[in-house]
Amino acid sequence: MASVEKWVGFGSAMAGVGLLWSRMPEHVHEEARYIISSLVPMVMSYFNPYEQITISKYGEERFQQNKMFDAVSTYLSSECAGGASKLKANLSNNRKDKPLITLDENQEVADTFEGARMWWRLYPKAPRTRGGVIVSLHPRDTDEPPCFRLVFHKRHRQLVLNSYLPSVVTRWRELSAKNRQRLLFTNHTKDGKSDWSNVPYNPPTTFDMLAMDPEKKYEIINDLTAFQEGKDYHSKVGKAWKRGYLLYGPPGTGKSTMIGAMANFLDYDVYDLDLTSVKNNAELRKLFLDTKDKSIIVIEDIDAIEVELTTKRRGKKAANGNEIDDDNRVLIEFSDKNDDKGKVTLSGLLSFVDGLWSACGSERIFVFTTNHVDRLDPALIRPGRMDKHIEMSYCRFEAFKMLTKNYLDITEHPLFCEIEQLLNETNTTPADVADNLIPRGKRNNEISQLLDGAPADVANNLMLRCKRKRDADECLKGLVETLKKGKMHSATPPIDTMDQAKYKKPKN
Repeated sequence: MASVEKWVGFGSAMAGVGLLWSRMPEHVHEEARYIISSLVPMVMSYFNPYEQITISKYGEERFQQNKMFDAVSTYLSSECAGGASKLKANLSNNRKDKPLITLDENQEVADTFEGARMWWRLYPKAPRTRGGVIVSLHPRDTDEPPCFRLVFHKRHRQLVLNSYLPSVVTRWRELSAKNRQRLLFTNHTKDGKSDWSNVPYNPPTTFDMLAMDPEKKYEIINDLTAFQEGKDYHSKVGKAWKRGYLLYGPPGTGKSTMIGAMANFLDYDVYDLDLTSVKNNAELRKLFLDTKDKSIIVIEDIDAIEVELTTKRRGKKAANGNEIDDDNRVLIEFSDKNDDKGKVTLSGLLSFVDGLWSACGSERIFVFTTNHVDRLDPALIRPGRMDKHIEMSYCRFEAFKMLTKNYLDITEHPLFCEIEQLLNETNTTPADVADNLIPRGKRNNEISQLLDGAPADVANNLMLRCKRKRDADECLKGLVETLKKGKMHSATPPIDTMDQAKYKKPKN
């Protein structure tokens, strides 16, 4: 009976509370709801024995990609993918036989570290949280970046922070070094945002095969070696660990080939920056911050872009809105005004190379290439920005000998003396010389008939020797003819010059 009266009294009290709630003003209701919604997550968190850590793909302002996200992705794909029921497989160019396995979206995997159990989940879009509790997974949250979420028991907090997560980073570095693949990046715009995309990069050229003056080549190698080993020196003198190289010379002299040789020598990734697709300074800074250490950042044909800064010429419009001059060069709308937020400014480009932002990161090399060094703004190529100027000149005899060794596997030939003289008398690029040294693969039927019936190993050896000699003779003879034609062409004045001389009035 007493219990019945207790419940009746409780019911009357609740009815009174309900009546009182209904008579309260609307703003009181809103305040009460806010207090309750704030207290519920706190209460749940107090009684919840588990904690969580969110690792987003980008930082707070999405200005720079979070390297910890890459570390966790690599670690889980290698160490925990076996326990997942949903995986993704990609076949990249550098893994032709073995697919790259990664976790699928919303897939949870478990990991064990020193007896502690932990759970990872990949969210395609970071869920919104309040007080550690997920409060929204609505499709409208499309602007949230992907993230990993780690869940663990409270008693393992120090173990996770001080030992487990550092071990994930260490394992990531080991796997990255083991599966190292050099990459070539290029920037592109998607949905109004600039980002990097990459492909495997395996340039075939090394410094041993580079056709240029040996002394200049060794000077560049020594300079690169000193830079790569100069971490302590740069820290001692208070300079950012970076270096700039300006490669200049006529087309076909090997500027792009030099970049490939540098990447091979240093084992660096290459970022090919296309300034024509960069909208403003902020976008340029974001691209720079997304580059990794141990990289070469390249802007090719900088003279075709910088011409707008020096001459201020105007021409017809290209399809993307940039202007085109009379030589069909794309002109980016550079501006000298720092407050022009809609354009890439000269000061923004200089800050990118040697300013406040250039110190964000280390062990980076900047390379500018140009066919016309005289067109560049002096502020862009001064020491400190472009520390070393390398002229990629025409092919001379030392570079020619390197080409014949690479292409024909010979170090001497009776035609070398004549070719040396012709190379000194003409301006021929290494690309033109190399084109003449490619064997055309013609078969010598007479030699084949003479060796018919001989032992296979003897016949193959003799055929190889005869083929090399025939290829060398044919290629070098063709090169001599090409150089002679070039010499005659350079010695013959243009037609308009001849006409002017013909009709020139004699002096009185």
